[in-house]
Amino acid sequence: MKRRITVLISALILLMSATLFLLREDAGAADWRLVRQSSYGDASYYDAESVKRLEGQVVSFRARLGAGEYQYEMRCGKKEARLIGENGKWYPIANDSDEDLIYKAVCP
Repeated sequence: MKRRITVLISALILLMSATLFLLREDAGAADWRLVRQSSYGDASYYDAESVKRLEGQVVSFRARLGAGEYQYEMRCGKKEARLIGENGKWYPIANDSDEDLIYKAVCP
């Protein structure tokens, strides 16, 4: 009986270790960089790991703004942005906005 309990506990520890290892690997897939945090506690981030340079000075990346997570594209030369999956229209990036801070970080 003691041997069965020891084997069961060992198997449980091994399973928990493997689960923690996999969760750690998944968490490492993103590199969230803080852009701004308000005094109210909400924060904005972009995922530096997701930044991809596309044709025509366009940069694609993921961002967390407030409670939502979004896929963006920005035109670096024109200082415009659009949300992927929305209407697809480009709009100007407002100065001193969270998007402006991300623009300064991801556009060369």
